[in-house]
Amino acid sequence: PALKGLTPTEEGEDSSSLPFGLIFSTFMVCCMAGSSLFSILVERIKVEVLGIGVLFVSAVSMMAIVFSTSDTVTFIFMNVFEMCVGMYWPIMGTMKGGIVPEDKRAAIYNLFRVPLNFIVLTSLLTDLTPKQSFIANTCMLALGAACQVNLMKRRLNVRNMDDLKVKAMQEEEKGGEDETVELTMGPDPPADSQALTSDDV
Repeated sequence: PALKGLTPTEEGEDSSSLPFGLIFSTFMVCCMAGSSLFSILVERIKVEVLGIGVLFVSAVSMMAIVFSTSDTVTFIFMNVFEMCVGMYWPIMGTMKGGIVPEDKRAAIYNLFRVPLNFIVLTSLLTDLTPKQSFIANTCMLALGAACQVNLMKRRLNVRNMDDLKVKAMQEEEKGGEDETVELTMGPDPPADSQALTSDDV
């Protein structure tokens, strides 16, 4: 419905002609690509910063779908959104594992489901058009991006992006110094070689 509802339908054209199997498989491939992209980027970028980027790109994708006048453009931005979905789950899993105490996870995760169920019920009980649904998604994703920015500032103890860049440079310099120390010291000699040396003496 989204692909046909956002663009003018030509006379005699039916939405059943859409290749739903190909569309769904493309979405799944994009979702897997997002998960793979996360595993690459997480080695260089903090998960809190990745979360901001994913939510921001998702909001932009939904907004582009709202104003799109082409099914092709709509489908492309849907694929971009699916890549963000693939990155979202490992990002949230990593952050929740470091923030939520293990002995309280069950109770807190159950509380998380309350607003989720409220949103689902609202979408089911209200007869929203596809365009209205994407507008609502854009607003919620933008709100999520703003909350993620606040979380990033609290977790990384920074006030703005300049502080974040300075902190990242300091960590890179510290990592380089640690590697230099390891290379200078060299590997420890095997235990058996030390025993042979003591016997010979």
